[in-house]
Amino acid sequence: MDSFKSDFLYAFRVFFKRPGLTLLAILALAVSLGMSTAAFSSLNGMFFKPLPFKDPERLHQIFLQNEKATIKEMPIPYENISDLARLDTFSDVMAYLTGTINISGRGRPARYDGAFVSSNFLELLGEQPQIGTSFSEESSLADGPRELLISHDMWQERFRGDPDVVGTELNANAIPYTIVGVLPEGFLFPMSSHVWMPLNEEMFTGESRQLTHVYAIGKIADNCSMQEAQDSLTTVFSGWTNRSMENKEELTLLCKPFGRFILNKATNSYIVAIIGAVIFVLFVSCANVANLLVGRALTRGREMAIRSAVGATRIRIVRQLLTESLVLTFFGAIGGLIYAAWAVDFTMESPMYRLPYWMNFELDWRVFLFVFLLMLLTALISGLVPAWQASKVNLNEMLKDTAHTSTSFRMGKLTRLLAVIQIAFSCALLFGAGLVTRNVYQMATLDPGYPKEEILTMRMGLFPADYPTEADKDEFFTKLVRKVDQVPNVKSSAVTSWIGQFGNYKQPVLLPSPDPEQPQMAYAYTEFVSPSYFKTFGLNILEGRNLQGSDTEDAPRVGIVNEAFVRQYVDKGNPLDLEVTLFKEGKDQALSADSKALRIVGVVPTIRVSDFTKINEQEPILYMPYTQSDSNFMSLALHSPTGDIEELMESVQQVILSLDPNLPVYFVNTMEGYVGDQIYPFQALANSFLAIGLMALFLAAIGVYGMLAFNVSSRSREIGIRMALGANTFTIVSQVLRQGLIQVALGIAIGSGLAFLVGQITRGFLFGINPADPSVYIGVLLTLIGVSTLAFFLPARRAARLSPMEALRYE
Repeated sequence: MDSFKSDFLYAFRVFFKRPGLTLLAILALAVSLGMSTAAFSSLNGMFFKPLPFKDPERLHQIFLQNEKATIKEMPIPYENISDLARLDTFSDVMAYLTGTINISGRGRPARYDGAFVSSNFLELLGEQPQIGTSFSEESSLADGPRELLISHDMWQERFRGDPDVVGTELNANAIPYTIVGVLPEGFLFPMSSHVWMPLNEEMFTGESRQLTHVYAIGKIADNCSMQEAQDSLTTVFSGWTNRSMENKEELTLLCKPFGRFILNKATNSYIVAIIGAVIFVLFVSCANVANLLVGRALTRGREMAIRSAVGATRIRIVRQLLTESLVLTFFGAIGGLIYAAWAVDFTMESPMYRLPYWMNFELDWRVFLFVFLLMLLTALISGLVPAWQASKVNLNEMLKDTAHTSTSFRMGKLTRLLAVIQIAFSCALLFGAGLVTRNVYQMATLDPGYPKEEILTMRMGLFPADYPTEADKDEFFTKLVRKVDQVPNVKSSAVTSWIGQFGNYKQPVLLPSPDPEQPQMAYAYTEFVSPSYFKTFGLNILEGRNLQGSDTEDAPRVGIVNEAFVRQYVDKGNPLDLEVTLFKEGKDQALSADSKALRIVGVVPTIRVSDFTKINEQEPILYMPYTQSDSNFMSLALHSPTGDIEELMESVQQVILSLDPNLPVYFVNTMEGYVGDQIYPFQALANSFLAIGLMALFLAAIGVYGMLAFNVSSRSREIGIRMALGANTFTIVSQVLRQGLIQVALGIAIGSGLAFLVGQITRGFLFGINPADPSVYIGVLLTLIGVSTLAFFLPARRAARLSPMEALRYE
């Protein structure tokens, strides 16, 4: 034990003799270990941490799986939840849906994330209200009491922590409800909900009961295994005959542990890329520390020889040098933990990561154990080979008054190899960072086709309790547009069903065909808009006419298509007066009840309000009058070339409240903001890759510098003799640089192969970018050459300034 203690104390003394290089090595280790720890903490939160529920290992998500579908996991028909509740293999089963809930009363109207849940959801999860009670069993009945649960945050913000909040009446989605309880602080099941309403039979009656799907969670009974639970699900599924499962032969009813992160192709690629990049940086860092230790071992050759001469064994020398490596990694691990704690806080607070409230990435004992093991592994990787080489001393040679020994020769080979490894890994990382950064740049510079910074948008929802008919909704939106147009600094306004991320998908559109038995099927996004939509977005009608106020529900159905639609689906002829028919997704019946065709009356330029990842594609869009739709949720878009956004928003809010004092407005943003929100995840990914790549480049530059400095140091006697015999400065410098250029060339050659593999891995989350983009290769190559040149400068200058007398002083 005393010898270990003396080894540690001696390691401190050795490193403090050259604090600059020591701090540089610790910084490199801190960043690489910190990145590795942050990555592991994410995986720990996704896969290993226990969930904050009662008996979490017994909670299982129950779902339908279709391996042939794009979205493989689907919710369950509401009418079949009762079948699951009767299974003996599950002690309890609950259902839930997520959505937005409009709240009015006791303050300004507001929209909250909410959930519609079974009355037993708190009991199944093992939670109790902080104040009040949970839902009563009667609340799940169609004629049951209208009860409401609110979050601790909502209680504090909206009701200022009023202890008598239980019994307060609020309007939830325009229906009166009574608050029966406040849930504990931090409880936001299932994701980030603040309001909970009972999932009752009144919501699903008639046809909607069969067509509506909900998410289900079951708690496996104490005496049952997961396999037994799965067998019971297979049995009960065989008897289901729902209309909503026409493709039942492709479906399977399964269960899986609730709350575990499920991987898909894109997520797999992302995780593999990040973890691979972090491992690369860790290897570069280990190589850098190994280079430092090699240099120290070279300068301490006499010390190693004297230790051997006085009886130190080879194992004892290796242990001393490994202890020094462990001291470095220990301080690097402390810095890494600090870095990881910051990175985790940044991740949890970042808008890029919309995580369930129970998914926690904070550091715990698993993370600390990982750091400890990683520290030992890093110390071993970075210290073992230099220590073993340094211990292979030749007493006669090392005790001579010369620096040019066989040991230094072996060390020179090792340090050059480490430099090649650093350059190769840096090349691969920089290439991955370059691909992602170029991808994001192309997204950010796409022209959407309208002045995105001048268009303000906001979302609102109308509910049947206040607007029972389509005519009532149409009248509200018509008045809204008319009154908003009168607000100062508003050039034009419109309503639309689709802005930014709000739900839209490509819908089947039947086109006329010369062969009636082989109709042409197109796929286009559908958007319901007011006639002023195109003026608001600065679009001219290229052909035909605009939508009109007379295009009401009773009038013939009409629509306008964009140029992308015409280009893809109308090969020849006039698109005007073309009659198309909309179809429900996956159904064989027309969208409208009377199956009337829709007539194309106009063509407009193609703009982009979503899908900014599809760099080289333009999506076909079919615009239809909002007065011929049944959408409850719409967005208001207004064009304001000048004016303060906050002041404008307040003016518009007052207009909305004058029309409906109980209607909240949410998702207020400019189109520029929506574009930024869509690009932000990729921007954050690019920044992560860029930071990792630049750190690897920095470490590689240090490695190249260390390799050349070592080369100059070990060849001082040779350089002195050459200069004494008449060699000029240019010859000496060129010989020094040639050695460095060889290592850089080898590193780039190997790194190019690794870069190709990185390109294939990143293919899963790159859009419109060639994974073997030559421009990125050229940029990385020039960057490496430039940085390497800077790293060459100091050793080359030192060689040029070396005095023959000084080099040969001790000969």
